[in-house]
Amino acid sequence: MADRNGYIGRAPSDSAVTVARQTFSPTGVTTDFTFASGYTVGYLDLFLNGTKLIEGVDYNATDTSTISLVSAAINGDVLEGVAYKAFNLGDGSRIGIQSAGTLVGNVNNLNFVGVGNSISLNGGTIDILIEGGGGAGAAGTWTNYDGNTGVTTTKKVKIQNDLEVTGVTTSTGGFVGALTGNVTGNIAGSTGSFTGNVSVGGTLTYEDVTNVDSVGLVTARSGIKVLAGGVNIVGGGLTVAGVSTFHNNVELPNGQHLILGDGLDDSGNFKLYNGANAPFEIFGSTKETYIRNTGSNASGISISANGSVTMGGGGTAGFSLQAETDGTAKLYGPGPLLKLQTTASGVSITGTSTCTGSVQVGSGQSFGSSTGSAAVYYGDGSNLTNLPAAGLTTEALVSSGIVTTLNLTAAQDHKVTASGITTITVSGGTEAESHTVRIINSGITTVGFSTYFLFPSGSAPSLPTASGAISLISFTVNRVGAAGTQLLAGASVNFS
Repeated sequence: MADRNGYIGRAPSDSAVTVARQTFSPTGVTTDFTFASGYTVGYLDLFLNGTKLIEGVDYNATDTSTISLVSAAINGDVLEGVAYKAFNLGDGSRIGIQSAGTLVGNVNNLNFVGVGNSISLNGGTIDILIEGGGGAGAAGTWTNYDGNTGVTTTKKVKIQNDLEVTGVTTSTGGFVGALTGNVTGNIAGSTGSFTGNVSVGGTLTYEDVTNVDSVGLVTARSGIKVLAGGVNIVGGGLTVAGVSTFHNNVELPNGQHLILGDGLDDSGNFKLYNGANAPFEIFGSTKETYIRNTGSNASGISISANGSVTMGGGGTAGFSLQAETDGTAKLYGPGPLLKLQTTASGVSITGTSTCTGSVQVGSGQSFGSSTGSAAVYYGDGSNLTNLPAAGLTTEALVSSGIVTTLNLTAAQDHKVTASGITTITVSGGTEAESHTVRIINSGITTVGFSTYFLFPSGSAPSLPTASGAISLISFTVNRVGAAGTQLLAGASVNFS
């Protein structure tokens, strides 16, 4: 039937439908009221004590929820509001759907999609998402679908209860989010990865390999590649039958050790290399262990530390060698007792020293046999040969009006033939050594001493000046140093 025209108000094909009704009983002077169900502007009638009010004159309703009276209602008044909707039955083949008071559209088909609580226009179809279970159809009952066609949708599917799958589940887009609970079927995929934790309580099959031995070890055909995160093995340990290559450091937690087991090679040794063809090796058998550097360009093995380095034979009955941070080295015997020690000036030996060859000291001097036969040297010197002549060494100097320096290292007795004004000083020397200086005047001579000499009187003695006079001064080295040499000198003895 075609719509009729010319009517005042709505066409006869439309009918008004009451949607909500609410009564208000004010307890005081009130002008504003809230219509709880909401209304469509222009579709609200208001009655005060049974008398219908005129919109825009007696009241205003413009925001879909608030009703404002022009003249306030008072205690005892009854205010009633009635909200309407327009429902058009002009086309019986179509369905008109409203959501929250808004017309969604008039369509031919009504679909119930998934679980939810919203209605939306999808082309020529209105999609209704229904919240919660109960009822029939998509609201929550089990439905069996044909195995070939199944259910197909281009929309997301939200499941707020358990999902039970008895067949194979295939996902071409991956899986995002936490996967908890148990998986009783198979999970198969040719590509992709798990970015979270994967806990397997049963058998893990990698690619197409299902070879699990009697103790539960899984064999992977092409190996296992871990890009990040590492491999954490709790209990059991890791066994590698082939070559293992590490592209970064290998760290052991505190209290853990690297143990080389009984996997010996054909020679009965285990070896630790610093590379496939490197010259450095640490190897050993059940009896001995070796550290060896045998490469063509090898220059030796260096062992260093911030403290001392000790190498010993084990226990208190063996010998040990200890290198100190000050550059000295010590050799200990049983006890342990110090046997040999390097010093700043040489070597210190404790105990009997035995030599089967010759011992050379200085340039061209030797102790013992020159033919290489065995010789034993004793601490008392009874079997030493080729020793320098015994006695004091003498230094003879001539001084003529200059400063003359006595070399205390070269000699203990010093002879100075002096003339004119001469000053005597010293260099070198060893603490506690005793020295003498003989001064012979060649002509009238005045002799003085540097500040190194400390005389009992506090000042240098007055020596004879006559030609041919001889004076003798004795002194002992108290300490040695460029600025701190001290010579304790005795009184002069005049032989003139």
